[in-house]
Amino acid sequence: MAESILFDIATEVLKKIGSLVGRQVSSLWNLESDLESLAGTLSTIQAVLLDAEKKQAHDHQLRDWLGKLKDVLLDAEDVLEEFEFQAPGREVVRQKRSTSRKVRQFFSSSNPVVLRSQIIHKIKQIRERLDRIAGDRRNFTLIESTPVEVSYVIPKERETNSFLGASCVIGRENDKEKIISFLMQQTDNNVSVIPIVGIGGLGKTTLTKMVYNDKRVDKFFPLKMWACVSDDFDVIRLMKEIIRSATDHAQDCGKLKGDEIPKRLQEILTGKNFMLVLDDVWNEKPMKWLELKDLLMNGVSGSKIIVSTRSKRVAEIMNTIPSHFLQGFSSEESLSLFKKYAFKDGEGKDFPRLIKFGKDIVAKCKGVPLAVDRDNEDILPVLKLSYDHLPSPLKRCFTYLCLFSKDYNYKNDYVAQYWMALGLLKTSYETEELEDVASQYIKDLWSRGFLEDFWDRNFCWQFRVHDLALSMTKVDNSRSVRSVILPTAKKYGDAPILGSFISEDISKFKYLRLLFLYGIFFEELPNSIGTLRHLRYLDLAHNSSLKKISESICELQKLQMLRLRSCYQLKKLPNNIRKIISLRYLEITTQEEVLPENEIGCLGSLQYLYLYHCYNLVSLCEGMQGLKSLRALHLENTSVSSLPNTIKYLTKLEMLVISFSRKLNLKMELQAEDLDLRLSLKKFIVYGLDSLVDLPQLLFQASAGTLKYIEIGTCKNLEALPEWFENLTSLEKLQIKDCPRLSSLPEGIKRLTSLKELVIRDCPDLIESCRNDESKIAHIQLNLSEPLTETAGADEVIGDLRRKLELFQTKVGQAVSVLKPQLSSESQSSAVAAIQELEALAKMDISTPLKEDTQVAQSQPPEQQPPPQPPPL
Repeated sequence: MAESILFDIATEVLKKIGSLVGRQVSSLWNLESDLESLAGTLSTIQAVLLDAEKKQAHDHQLRDWLGKLKDVLLDAEDVLEEFEFQAPGREVVRQKRSTSRKVRQFFSSSNPVVLRSQIIHKIKQIRERLDRIAGDRRNFTLIESTPVEVSYVIPKERETNSFLGASCVIGRENDKEKIISFLMQQTDNNVSVIPIVGIGGLGKTTLTKMVYNDKRVDKFFPLKMWACVSDDFDVIRLMKEIIRSATDHAQDCGKLKGDEIPKRLQEILTGKNFMLVLDDVWNEKPMKWLELKDLLMNGVSGSKIIVSTRSKRVAEIMNTIPSHFLQGFSSEESLSLFKKYAFKDGEGKDFPRLIKFGKDIVAKCKGVPLAVDRDNEDILPVLKLSYDHLPSPLKRCFTYLCLFSKDYNYKNDYVAQYWMALGLLKTSYETEELEDVASQYIKDLWSRGFLEDFWDRNFCWQFRVHDLALSMTKVDNSRSVRSVILPTAKKYGDAPILGSFISEDISKFKYLRLLFLYGIFFEELPNSIGTLRHLRYLDLAHNSSLKKISESICELQKLQMLRLRSCYQLKKLPNNIRKIISLRYLEITTQEEVLPENEIGCLGSLQYLYLYHCYNLVSLCEGMQGLKSLRALHLENTSVSSLPNTIKYLTKLEMLVISFSRKLNLKMELQAEDLDLRLSLKKFIVYGLDSLVDLPQLLFQASAGTLKYIEIGTCKNLEALPEWFENLTSLEKLQIKDCPRLSSLPEGIKRLTSLKELVIRDCPDLIESCRNDESKIAHIQLNLSEPLTETAGADEVIGDLRRKLELFQTKVGQAVSVLKPQLSSESQSSAVAAIQELEALAKMDISTPLKEDTQVAQSQPPEQQPPPQPPPL
């Protein structure tokens, strides 16, 4: 599929123009003709964009032309959005007059006549700039085209064959033996398919050649064939490639036409025990594979197909048995490969200093043999193939991920809002939520090898960007500043400098979409924040100095993400937070005792609400029914004693997470008037609730058709699961940890036929009960873990230590959050240093092995440090 990032940007600008043409404000401002002219010129340019982006790599002037076009398009987005503010701004004011005192006009801080004149002038300027660019396109020989399938020829440098060179291949012996062992096995399938999966440069093709040329394979398979698939999964071409490989008669194959091709392929395969290699597969369309697969099923039982691919999605489509995931080289294997190519003797014993440098080099190669074997000019084209195969929306999303520092720990919820703020997400249908689109994008990037160290924490995912994947992206050199990401102040002395920038300079970035001030210390968010009308994403988290937020923040009607987490000195929220009508994601740490009744409860677009370390908070607002879009509610370390009854009106709530809210009792009985209530809860997670003795019957039974996951941990006073638990017919996984008083499971659990996994840890009486009566849980995969004994294995000990260290880090983090705000510039340096040491301990990544020069991760709080785990696809 020929796709273009600029083509997509142009499409979005055209949509925006189309939404404005014909509106009353356009006619009143005499902009109809300018907008129509702008649309016409842009459509003409868009027609040649696919060809232009394809040719730009070899034409500097063309790259410059595309760069100018991108600047104009981004400027057009900004100005058109500013123009778009007019009518909606007045509509918002009218809507709010019925519930609050009359507010000032949307543009009262500016002269409306001057503002109108400025916008008209900017739109005319953009039209003139675009006209010049349209004229300049005649300097290039560009072909008009649209995003459709195009004929494709495999570049010579990407063609592969079965020949294995005589040079020594280091490593991969274990991988080879595993693949050959599979090839020799009898399976239930007539023809079995095993994919070999890994990022570019890992050696998938080399491993496949090692297997293909092994003498044992020659004896087992009388017929062996090899086809290089590459980008073009054309079934006719592939049939000819397979026939050619099987017969060595290229001329005869070339004469075949129409139905003769599949007929000849059938003749070759029928009754044969064959092995076929499909190398370098990229096709992610199941129907194309099924079309070819049906033609390959005539071999005798035991025939095998090996597929090499970079995409986990391809493997999922094609495999009949679990895929073989190729890992990177170990440090020793990488160093051996380096020595082989760096020294004549392959050892370098006479050059100890060079060997030391070599260790540093191979460490940066992340176990990728091609990166060790070649210089950057060789490896980059190989890696860039993966990037080039991304759909254009994924390309833009991945590029902007790389703005953060190397080894940054991402969280899927933040990434979704980050991409959303920059307008990078596209929905396939009207009711699809952008957060769900982002989740699918993240899965796609992981399946293609761009992301690593995935950790599914049940309520979120965390991951890192693969180091070598970073080398595939290009820095965005456009003049339009959409994002400002300031590095965390590692020393208290940095705070005044950064605080000055925020108070004096930030308003200069008029069209800012994303402002990332995580860990930056300043006492007050200035009034100028209200001038950033385009702002979608504002991160103020972990600012232990922040005491006040200007009321002008409530003028940001485009704001979608607001993080006020770990702002421990923040006494209260802005009074008119309900005016931030686009807010979808909100994290709060506040000293307030009760959430304002007519504020947060009025945020109809809010999807995620996280109340973090609100120690004084004793009650949520009763009027929660206004949160009609809320999908996730997370309470951590609050003094709330009960959930408001109006939570039953949150029909879109999918996830409820509550931790360390020790006074909270979740007893919510099902009343007669609630028997027909239908909720959407999917995940319920509670941890560290000392007062928990009952589960919320109202929420559970109203969600009986959707609730799939329940986790209960460290609830010391929970003695029994209720008998009505048997009504949770959709439950798939139940985890119970450290609930010492819980002694048995309800009898009705045997009726939960959807329950596939039960995990019980550190609950001795419950574990004993399960072992004595396994009949009611015979249909469930059981995972029991008792308190450690002297005979415990190493994995058990490490797991136990990890859990205890995580709890210790939480306690240290809580202590730091109390002590740190009390520091001042006059504090003794030893006290400051001590707090910094404690904070570093609380943030230490316990999932990463300690290095000789141990460094502590500064970028994320302790709960955001993951051990490597893959996400569900």
